Amino acid sequence: MSSEAEARATDAQAGCGVREIRGLVTELSRRMDAHRRSRIAELGLTPTQAKALEELGEPKTARELAAVLCCEPPNVTYVMDKMEKQGLVVRQPHPTDRRAKQLVLTEEGRELRLDLLRRMGKDSPLDHLTDEGRDELRAQLLKALDRVG
Repeated sequence: MSSEAEARATDAQAGCGVREIRGLVTELSRRMDAHRRSRIAELGLTPTQAKALEELGEPKTARELAAVLCCEPPNVTYVMDKMEKQGLVVRQPHPTDRRAKQLVLTEEGRELRLDLLRRMGKDSPLDHLTDEGRDELRAQLLKALDRVG
C-alpha cells in the first residue's frame, strides 16, 4: 500500500472513530434528555421549575438563579411567583445584603426537590454502568472538554 493510501486509510479510521463517538454522545444526550423530561412530567413541573428546584439546594437570589438558569431575572421572578403560590419557595431577606431577597425552598419544596432528584437517578440511561464506569466516563468527558475533574 502506498504512503498516500495509508494516510487516507488512517484519516478514514480516525474520522470514523470521531464520528462514531459524536453519534454516541448525541444519542446518550437525547436519551438522558428524554429521561429527564419524563421524570419532570411525572411531577407536573416545567423544565424550568425542575432546574430551579435542583439549583435551590442552597438559597440563592433571583439574580444568582437567573445566571445558573441562563435566563433574565424577570423570567426567574415569573417562575418563582408561580412556585411561591404552589408553596414550594419563599422569599426571605438576604443575610448580608439588605437590598436583596433570597429564594428559599419550603419544607414542601425540599421534599419535592428530593423526590425529583431520586426520580432523576432512577432508571437513568447510565444505570447499567458501575460506579467505577460512571467515574471513568465522567473523567473522560471532562478531559475531552478540557476541564479539570
